[in-house]
Amino acid sequence: MALVSITEASRLVHKDQTTISHDIERGALGKTLLPDGEMRIDTAELLRTYGQSVEKKTKPAASSNDRLKLALLEERTRSLERALALEAELRRAKDQLTNELRARLADKDNVIKVLESKVLFLEYDRQIHDVPTLENSNDGAKDGLNDGAREHKTQNVPRRHRPAWLSRVFKRDRR
Repeated sequence: MALVSITEASRLVHKDQTTISHDIERGALGKTLLPDGEMRIDTAELLRTYGQSVEKKTKPAASSNDRLKLALLEERTRSLERALALEAELRRAKDQLTNELRARLADKDNVIKVLESKVLFLEYDRQIHDVPTLENSNDGAKDGLNDGAREHKTQNVPRRHRPAWLSRVFKRDRR
């Protein structure tokens, strides 16, 4: 059944708190210690110990038993309401944690996409720098050009050749 404090137990069975404490010390009434050190009394123990004595002091037995059962049911209802409130709080905390984890996953995916694009950019940049240019090749020394005479960096692209008949007309060598 439900666990109640000494104050609540005294109210339920219409006894003084000192009487209940004395009965606990004598061993007539059982007690339960909670993990946090608080002492509670099981309502079944109250019914076992004081159920008959409450009937003798009050009006008819049926009404006092009914009152005790009603009080026990009310305490059980309060306990269930507390359990439901705790369950709702846990559900809210779980939902909040789930949302935070989803947000972190989305952030992780974004970081991965950014890193992938940077890797692609670095690969592209490396490919561009690996293409030989006129400066990188020693063709400039053969042409007799020095670095100061070059105005533009140009890629090493083959020159278009003039048709042979044009070279004969202008008497120039093919390059």
